[in-house]
Amino acid sequence: MNKKAPIHKRLIGVTGNHNALEHDWDEFMRDYSPHGYSASLTKARHMPIIIPLQKDLSLAEQYVAHLDGIVFTGGQDVSPLLYGREPSPKLRNVYPPRDRWERALFEAAVKKDIPILGICRGFQLINILLNGTVYQDLSEYPVGQASAVQHIQEWGRMQYPHHSVNVEKDSILANLFDGKKALYVNTYHHQVIEDLSPSLKATAWADDGVIEAFEVDTRKSSYKIFGIQWHPEMMTDDDNESNMLPIFNWFHNF
Repeated sequence: MNKKAPIHKRLIGVTGNHNALEHDWDEFMRDYSPHGYSASLTKARHMPIIIPLQKDLSLAEQYVAHLDGIVFTGGQDVSPLLYGREPSPKLRNVYPPRDRWERALFEAAVKKDIPILGICRGFQLINILLNGTVYQDLSEYPVGQASAVQHIQEWGRMQYPHHSVNVEKDSILANLFDGKKALYVNTYHHQVIEDLSPSLKATAWADDGVIEAFEVDTRKSSYKIFGIQWHPEMMTDDDNESNMLPIFNWFHNF
């Protein structure tokens, strides 16, 4: 007798991207999302839906109307024009059509009051859209008393952890990982938060003080927002203490 398939409880949107960023006129441009996001959400018993980039920003509310949550994914740099800065010489690829579309999706998700998870670029984008800023390159970050940490992983594959993060007690992140005070994470980013949004509070840091996770400051906002700087979608296969599947279980809280 066949076993029943597990029930998947949440319809979760995953922001997509274009793969022809250097020439967006390419007739063979494709909509895509790295497989790890949909695979990890499926493992967490959700139904992932990849949302393609759209020029018509009014479509954002129609997409979000069907969702129980949304993930803002990793990718290229967010344009500094969104936070009132000129481009640094060390800024890398930006893609304004994605910035515009994801801003519309974020505004629609906040309006509907669904949970929002930001990963890497998505983490930085959320901070920016809530009136925060980022350093456009790690070289601009003033390293404090702690030794600097390598934030662009130069060895191995991304399913392996590369550095530790210190976790705030009683935060979303701590509760997802049974109160752990530290986690080992992978890392691949050259920008970091400069000014944290007034609506957010930091809940994890690397040893050099770089903010690695945040959540909404409930004293100032009722948004359902959780963000992390690393790539948990690449660390949900292994059955070990570094497995990041609990990040995606967060949506079950709503």
